[in-house]
Amino acid sequence: MMGAERENIIILVVLAGWLAFAGKDFPSCLIAGVIFIVGQQASKVAAKADPCATKIFRESLQYQGFYAAREKINTPKSIIKRTRKL
Repeated sequence: MMGAERENIIILVVLAGWLAFAGKDFPSCLIAGVIFIVGQQASKVAAKADPCATKIFRESLQYQGFYAAREKINTPKSIIKRTRKL
């Protein structure tokens, strides 16, 4: 949808529409338009890098406590496989 993920565009449309109709004046409509255009471009760039970026990000937040960001202190060296030398 417009080169980006559907969920992101729907959220942007709702947010910009809510802001435009809640303010009911020119500056709020202008700010809503800027938010929509910038958000749509950012969403397009993210979708070009990874088409499922939003879903992967939501799942990573769900399992953040289970999967640590780095290895534990007592992890044996034979399990850790590094791709480059430190």
